[in-house]
Order: sequence, then C-alpha cells, then structure tokens
Amino acid sequence: MKNLKKYLLLILLCLPMVLQAQTESKYLEGAVPVVDGKVTFSTIIQAQGMSASQIYDKVLEWANKYFQPKENLTPKVLYSNAEKGEIIAGGEDYIVFASNYLIMDRTRIYYHLIANCEDEKCNLTMTRIHYWYEEEIDGGYKYKAEKWITDKEALNKSKNKLAKVSGKFRQKTIDYKDQMFNEIQSVLNGQVNVKTPTVQKTNVVKETIENKRANQEAMINNAVRITLTAGNDEQFEINKESWGGFGELFGKKVTFCLIDTQKTMGNMLMEKSDSYKVTFYSLENKPVLTIHCKKLMNQTINGEEAKKMSKNCVAEKSYNMYVGEIIE
Repeated sequence: MKNLKKYLLLILLCLPMVLQAQTESKYLEGAVPVVDGKVTFSTIIQAQGMSASQIYDKVLEWANKYFQPKENLTPKVLYSNAEKGEIIAGGEDYIVFASNYLIMDRTRIYYHLIANCEDEKCNLTMTRIHYWYEEEIDGGYKYKAEKWITDKEALNKSKNKLAKVSGKFRQKTIDYKDQMFNEIQSVLNGQVNVKTPTVQKTNVVKETIENKRANQEAMINNAVRITLTAGNDEQFEINKESWGGFGELFGKKVTFCLIDTQKTMGNMLMEKSDSYKVTFYSLENKPVLTIHCKKLMNQTINGEEAKKMSKNCVAEKSYNMYVGEIIE
C-alpha cells in the first residue's frame, strides 16, 4: 500500500512537467509551415451535409462580424464571391504578450485569411503575416513572419526551445490562429456564439504611458553599460548594483542610485553636484535612455539595506544612496 501511495505521488509530481512539455512541443519544430517562401497556416474544416453555398453564407456572416474596425484597427472583408465560394479578409489586431498595471507588452498583427468553400468542407488559409511592435516608441519595429517566427528564427539550434523574443511572437501567433480556426469550426458545426477577437480596451493615453514605462524597464534591464554624469559634465561608470530603481518621495517621482562608499571619485562628484543624469547604453554601446535628476538627499546605508533596492548589491559593503527627483 505504501509503495502504491509513493507511485501515485510520483505521478502527481511529474504530471505538471509532462503537461508543460506537451504544451511547449505545440510551438516547436514544424509548427510554423512555410509554403512557397511564405509562412502559411492552413486547415480543412469538415461540414457534413452542408452545401458550398451554405458554408459560404455562414463563413461570410462570421467574417463580417469578426473583421470589424475597432479602436485604431481597420480589419475588413476584402473580397467575396458567392459563385466561386471565395472569401478574403484583411486581418488587423493586437496580440498581447503581457498586461498589468505596470506594463502593456503587445504587437499589432496583420494577415490575410482566405476561405474556399466547397460542398461539406471549407479550406482555410492564414498568410501574409507581419507585425508592428512597440509602435508608440519612435515608430516601433516591423517584422515579417518569414524573418521572425519560422523554425530558423524563433527556435534555438537544437529546435527544442523557443527563442526569447521572437519565440513569444511565434507562440502567440499560433494561439491566435488556433482560436480563429476553432471559431469558424464552431460556426459550421452549429455553435453560433461567435467571439470577436480579444482587444485590450485601454485608454490610449494610459496605454502609451504604460508602453513607454515597459520599454524603459527593458532598456534598463538590457543595458550593458551605465554612466553617471555630474559636476562639470564629468562622467563615470557605474555597474548594475548601483541602479536602485524608481520610486516616490515627498510626492515626487525619484530615482535611487547606490554607490559603493569605496568609490571616492564617484561619491565626491555626486556630493558636490545639485543635479546629475543617469544614462543606459545598448549592446552597440549607444545611449538608449537618459534620466535627468535633481538631487534631493543622500545617506549612507549598509549592504543588506541596499540589497532590498538592488539585488546586485553586496551585503558586506556599504553604499551612499542618492535620491534624485526626475526632471526629464
């Protein structure tokens, strides 16, 4: 009996890992087909007992509801031909990667959905896929699916893991495609409760702020170099342990910088300066974010206190904490 309980416990412990592996495999090698050089998803939906014209009418009715303009998106049915049983729609939607009160990480997706209706079946194709990411930041980034979500671009060399950035586009695009194809299947199988695409209903101004904040956090986290400029434009390097993050003090938005007390030059410049700026650099050693600050206060704290603000701090050290009001 004890052995049986141990066996059941082992199964329960392993089950989440097995399910995770099965879910992950859905997005791995072969999940994104390329046909004639284009990423192309396709499926055939069986509709037993229905004529081509009946299928056409149902799919067209669904498409006219699904591809409705909303917010600043303009999806629409581009072409329909009852005689040939053909429908082509131009899709435009948002795919959301992460959303909470701090960040809104999403991309705009464009695509064509093609439906060819025949007796008892409907051939669906989703192709001409491309993305517009971080559109609020200097025009954003535009990617074609062929250069972004294929096996070559979105998987590691062993083809057993999603790439960090392009992988999330691949995963969410597959999920989006599955949801859309499943809705059409439900319509043709008599389930007429059609869902419209999930779009983030967020105030545009708030959304822009959240996107900017998310991008700032990404720039900071990915920075390979950080500098402080103080005094007579004298610049000195600091490492990641010195960045204590953002906060609020006396109702003002502030930054926290933590400088090792042993770094004489840096502390001397900061103590003599009423203002300073923190600059973060990209992998190409280009400045991507500069924060201008007016010094409010400074005090010495121990390493344990510093670690609460920056996990990179060393417990055995002591730090001078500089609090600066963000002025630009």
